[in-house]
Amino acid sequence: MQDRRSTHMYIVSHKDFTPPDADGYTPILAGAANNTASIAVRDDTGDNISALNPEFCELTAQYWVWKNADLGNDNVGFVHYRRYFYTDHRKTQIVPASVFSQDLERHDVILPEPWVLTKTIGTQFAQFHNIDDLKTVRAIVNRRTPEFVPAFDALMDRHDLSCYNMFVMSAARFDAYMTWLFGILDEARATLDVSGYDAYNRRLFGFLSERLLNVWVDAQQLDVKRYPVYMPDESAWKANLRSRVKSIMYLHHL
Repeated sequence: MQDRRSTHMYIVSHKDFTPPDADGYTPILAGAANNTASIAVRDDTGDNISALNPEFCELTAQYWVWKNADLGNDNVGFVHYRRYFYTDHRKTQIVPASVFSQDLERHDVILPEPWVLTKTIGTQFAQFHNIDDLKTVRAIVNRRTPEFVPAFDALMDRHDLSCYNMFVMSAARFDAYMTWLFGILDEARATLDVSGYDAYNRRLFGFLSERLLNVWVDAQQLDVKRYPVYMPDESAWKANLRSRVKSIMYLHHL
């Protein structure tokens, strides 16, 4: 009988925090090139894009793991210092890494339970970001993997999205995903100019990748296992969202 694959979970953070006492979970400092936090695993060594963290968010940590971690034939996943996969909706227990190993014997990928929005995913992006950036990315997807475009368009017309760039998958699938994703994002970054954006919208490539992860999963019809994700400061997030809506409405009427 083949041994079960181990699962390496990385907790992405931009500051010092108290990690959960859970086997298989390793904190990693994102944007370490411009950060003095004391987290031991940093994304600014070896082959890295750490300095691009203001634009790429947690992707700088994912890129570092992709290029530098020895994952072998194991599984790999990413959560955040304030967001984890939980075993059920009571949200009292973080999913153990060993459970992910069991899940991935029956499923292709693990994602968060989706947001369900009143607006479509495309309309929601246009509300908070520059819709032309999304159109540019669609054109790049069409050039590189045209067979993925139907999934891209279908996602834009849907109301549900798995967010946060959180996932768990095999190392081989992770390599395939990152190769596809950064092929698109590198081309997009060479085309798009975010220098005039505010700090929120400069995080463009993080926002784009949230959508692209869903496209990649849907286009290949991967078998998905989903878990609820807990966000301790959800009230703060909602307040920020309301503030941005008011700001957009104000600018619209100027």
